[in-house]
Amino acid sequence: MAWPTGADVQQRTDITLTLTGSVYTTSYGLSVTEMISDAIAAAALECLRDPEYGFDEAEVTETFDGRSCLQVSHPPILSVSSLTSNSEEMDEGDYVIYPRDIKILDEDSKILLQSYAPVRPTRQLYSLIYTGGYSDSAVGTHKAIPRSLKAIILEMVVRELLRIDQRYRVYAGVSAAQIGSTDYRFTSDNALLSDLYRRLRDGPWTVIGI
Repeated sequence: MAWPTGADVQQRTDITLTLTGSVYTTSYGLSVTEMISDAIAAAALECLRDPEYGFDEAEVTETFDGRSCLQVSHPPILSVSSLTSNSEEMDEGDYVIYPRDIKILDEDSKILLQSYAPVRPTRQLYSLIYTGGYSDSAVGTHKAIPRSLKAIILEMVVRELLRIDQRYRVYAGVSAAQIGSTDYRFTSDNALLSDLYRRLRDGPWTVIGI
């Protein structure tokens, strides 16, 4: 499942968009294609993801110091290429892969599970190379963009475009207007998207524990 397109936005807003090449624009020159890209980037930042990768599938290298649970910065984890402990390659049976973290089953952990006596674990430096994130395909190890995440991005763009279009179409591009005794402002404000940001933070694509 791919990200929303200008065609999706046009269908939801009933605002006519022109497609030139791969870019959708309004009659007053606003690029809705760029709005979608900006919304995806803003959502990635809200979810504490690395701006270099956003939500896109990518190979990532990370290091962890002294943890038995490696919480990654680019979930979901699709595959692990390499995991070393103090520069020694670990066997696949020494860890368990979850969508957002990897649980290390080192010897100290096994001893702690088998004994009531306190054991002081040794410090470890882990180096992890893995592929994480979403793609347009769900074939093989790829994971498609979640429908709920796509819906949030689309709603972000729809709300912003409807407000912008109202400003240009009805109020001739002004940044504020007075109707009766009520003042209206058309500049962006967080309240417009606050419920969507909450939904983003609650999603499985949000980075935790970093």
